[in-house]
Order: sequence, then structure tokens, then C-alpha cells
Amino acid sequence: MSLKKNFQLKALNVLTNKLQERRACYKLLSYLPNIPILFFYHEESTCPDCRVRLLVQKVEEARRVYTISFGLVVIREYVYYCPSCKRVFHAADVNRLVKPGCNYSYECLVEVGRLRYLEKRQIKEIRHILHTTYDIPISLTQVRRLCYQFLLYLGRYHYSHVGIINESIGKNGGYVLHIDSTCEGCKPHLLTCIDSLSGYVLYSQKISGENETELAIIFKRVKSLFWIPLAIVHDMGTGINKACALVFTGVLQVICHFHLLRDIGKDLFEAEYRQLQKELSKKKIYAKIRYQIKSLEKVIGSSREAQQLLPRLKKQEGLSSVELLCGCLYGDLLSLKSHEYSGKGYGFPFDRPKVHYYHTVLEIYKQIEVFETKKFSWDDKQKSRLYEIKNVLRKVVIDKPLRKTVKKLAEKMVIFDELRQIMRIALPADKYGLNDSGTIENPEELNQMEKRLSKFLEKLKDIVDKSPTESKQLKGVINQLEKYWHKIFTKPIIVNNGTLEKLIIPQRTNNISEQFYRKLKQLFRRLHGRRNVKKDLVFLPEEIALIENLKNKDYMNHVLGSLNTLPEKFAQLDCDSVELPFEKEKLDFLVPQKMIDLLKTFNPIKFVDSYFQKVA
Repeated sequence: MSLKKNFQLKALNVLTNKLQERRACYKLLSYLPNIPILFFYHEESTCPDCRVRLLVQKVEEARRVYTISFGLVVIREYVYYCPSCKRVFHAADVNRLVKPGCNYSYECLVEVGRLRYLEKRQIKEIRHILHTTYDIPISLTQVRRLCYQFLLYLGRYHYSHVGIINESIGKNGGYVLHIDSTCEGCKPHLLTCIDSLSGYVLYSQKISGENETELAIIFKRVKSLFWIPLAIVHDMGTGINKACALVFTGVLQVICHFHLLRDIGKDLFEAEYRQLQKELSKKKIYAKIRYQIKSLEKVIGSSREAQQLLPRLKKQEGLSSVELLCGCLYGDLLSLKSHEYSGKGYGFPFDRPKVHYYHTVLEIYKQIEVFETKKFSWDDKQKSRLYEIKNVLRKVVIDKPLRKTVKKLAEKMVIFDELRQIMRIALPADKYGLNDSGTIENPEELNQMEKRLSKFLEKLKDIVDKSPTESKQLKGVINQLEKYWHKIFTKPIIVNNGTLEKLIIPQRTNNISEQFYRKLKQLFRRLHGRRNVKKDLVFLPEEIALIENLKNKDYMNHVLGSLNTLPEKFAQLDCDSVELPFEKEKLDFLVPQKMIDLLKTFNPIKFVDSYFQKVA
């Protein structure tokens, strides 16, 4: 089938749209007897410089191209030339359909990227969808290659439209920059710069580490692309702090309150907590308790029967004295086991599961002493393993050094929890876990918090003055608070976006970045099934971070537009030869496989001997 002139592509588009309107099959080839042959011509018939009629120089060889809309098509391009100035003219529509030298159209590129990064499909799933839905045969390697290309095109489009992005974030009065990086092992680190007001991922890059020199170069680039931010939120890393002070001079910097509290807690009582953890492990209490639970389940009958016994304790119906005692002990031991790794999801020092475990051991031991005074027969106590369980717990209860460690720990935990209440971050009663952003509604709340923290700081200084030799860790807390005081409490920012004034209170945590990395690693694990995502961070392009923008409605409306128009926009990047506005740094994190294969037969002594034999 041959469709003439420059109407063939438009005709196929109209036909496809009509089929979609009538809810017909999307496969156009089922309605066409043969593979469509598309002829492409230059738009003008005369040379724009010489005004001389163009002549056909050649007709390109038939080229098979796979598309989402039409399936497989064959394209042939007429190449023209001017007989006067010898200038050559190609058909522009060809390059809008498919990249030169490629058999898969821009539509395939976008569809593969959408399936991979938005629907989180694996490579085999994508190949199956392309084959069954669009009649497109494709190899796994080609699918993987298109996935990488999608990210590179997305990066080129994002950074080439910085003006539109600046215009969009300018409507908010500016942007608040959140800086953070993540890694698995030593390197690489994936650094991202996110605007918390719009939710845009502005910039991403792989770095070897959070050193001042490397970060300063990146921050200068961010500054040149997106102007100066209203404020910067980051963690307590030395490199980030120095680089921000160097590049963003005079810009308000906010230290992440969650990171600050976590570091203070670790400095304050991590040594005592690790000692408690070590002593409990030495006594093998965890394994012994699990063994007693299994033994009780056998006495009762099975694990299922043991679990069914607990609801029966409340009803007190049809229970023998042995079942009653077994049920009480089984419930206590299950409660103790649940405290091995309990917590609110904040991690240490906010969650202290080993402390709860120790106190639960004490409570259960007291209960067992009460059980001994009740009218249970010696036979009941023997069958229910009461004495065995008591002996296991007794080793923990009578340990005086362990008790002393817990006492010291409790004193320091009181101080830390008081600070936690003042700063209102990761509170025990909250249910947000790591998603707690510590939002402040108005400036008055911030002022009250600052006053309370000032009093708390004076209280710590009084304690240190009274017992300076025993308060070394408290001195560390005081030093931390005084060092970062000007970055803890920040005044609200008043911005004018042209029509009205707006009050912006920067977030007190870097939670937006932490959430972003959790989502990104979840994507990696869904795609590959590996817990460790180091390979993804090494091999995937750094533009992977920009995928989050595709889920941002504001970004899609103002910057990118619809996903349906993305093939045209990617094609325009190639037509206009648009490249990144900066040069990407190439970091060699791994030795290439070709070099590894070459080094297997690498023998320097042999090379040296061979060289001097030839010279001689």
C-alpha cells in the first residue's frame, strides 16, 4: 500500500483517531491488507536562497519503523538538492517520527519509559506488552536501551526548559532548596536538589562523596540555572554546610531538626544503649525466650492452639488451672518477644526497643513471683514450665551492672525526651514515623519553641556546673545546640509575587528528600527484586531522579505537558540539536568489564622481558 505526498502520515493519524473514538481495536494493521509505506518529501519545492526548483537527488532505502499508533510501517525519504547552490534538503517529518539510525519511534521510547518508571514494569513485562498490545517485536536488550534513553531525553528536556521552570517557581515567590544525597555502601552518592514549595526535583547528579569542593561546583551550577533560593534545608554534613556557606552567601540556612536531634541522642546515650544491647546478647536471652515459647506451644498442643488459648483467658470458660497458667505465661513471653525490635519507625535514639525489652523482663518476673503465691499445684507449675522461665529471666533481673547501665540510660533519656518535646519532632504519640515533617503553622509557635529551648539550655549548663566530671556528654549536647543555634530557628520569609505578599516558613526537616529517596529505592527494588540498590545507583543515569516530576501535576501542566505530546517534544530536541546547558562530569566508579577481561591475561613481567629482547 502506497500513500502519496505529505498526507500519508496525517491520514494514518485520522484513521487511528476514528478507530479509537469507536472503541475499535487499537491495532491499525488488522484493518490494512499490507504494511503501510510512507513516503516523505521536503516541504518546499524551491530553494529558499536561490528560488530555483529543487530536484530529486535520491530516494533513501526502505526503512522499517515500529510505532505505537500504527504498528510496523515502512518509510522512504525523498532527498532533494538545489542545482544552483548544491544544497541538500531532507524531509523534516522523518526525524519527527523516528531518530536517525533507529527502528523504534519516539512513541515507543516514551511508552517504554512510561511502563518502566511510572507503572514500575520489569523488562520482560514491557517486552510482552509491546508484543501483545502493539504487535512490536523487540529484544530485552533493546527495551533496556530505550529505558536508559528515556531518562537521558527527560534530562535534556528538563534542563533546556529552565526558563519555564523558573517562571513556574517564581509564581510561588521563589523556591526553598532541600539538599541531600543517598548511597549504598561507599559510592556513588546520588545528590538531589528539590524545591519544597512546588515539589519539583530541580537537579540531580552522581558524586563520589559529600566533599566541599565537589558540592561547591554543583551548587554554583544550581545557582546559575535556578537563581538564588529563599532558604536552604540540609543535614549536618560538614561538606554541605561549608559549600552552602561558600556559594549561597547570605541565604538563610536551616539545619534539619530530625538529624540534629538524632545526633544529639547518639552523643548523649548511645554508649550506654549499646552496652545494654551487648549484655542482653551475652546472656542469650532472645534465643532462650524463643525456645520457651516453642516449648509452651508443645505443652498446649500446637502454635495455633496456643494462640487460640489467649482469647479464652478473657472469657474464663472451660479452663483448667494448667491451661490458665500456660496461657498467662505464653502471653507474657509473646509480649516480651514483640519488644525485640519494637518502635515507631524513627530508629535509634527515638526508638529504644532494648530498654522496653529490659523493663518487660522485670514486669514478667514480678508476675511470675505473684503466680508462685497463688493456689497452683506443683504439678501445674511444672507442666507450664514456670520455673524454667523464671530461671531464664532471673539472670537478667539480678545483674547489678546491667541495672546500673539502665539507670544511667533512663536519666539521659529523660533529658533527650524533654528536648524532643520542646522541638516537637518524632514524638512518641505521633503516628507519622519518618514522614513527620515538623510543620510550624505560624511564627508564634517558633518563638515559643526558641524560648523553651533557651531555658532548657540554661538548665543543662547548671547541671554541668554542679558536676563537671560526670557531664561530658551533656557538654557535647550544649556545644551542638550552640553551634547550630542560628540554623535551628529561622525567621519567616515574606515574599511578594507581584499581586500579594506571602509568608513562607521553611520546613524544619529534610523529610521531603528522605521520602523521595525511599520512593526511589522502592522503585529500584520493584524493578529488580534486589534489596541492595547499589547497582542501580551505579549504572542508571542520574536523570532517574527527575522521574518524580512526572507524578507532579503542576510540573506536568506548566513544564512538560501531557505524556501524549512527549514524543513530539523529544523529537524536537533532536531536530534542534538541543544538548545539556552544562557538561556532565564522568565518574568512573567501576572498572569496565572489557578492561577486567583484558586484565585476566595481564602480565607486566612478560611485557618488559619481551620489550628488552626486541631492543637487544
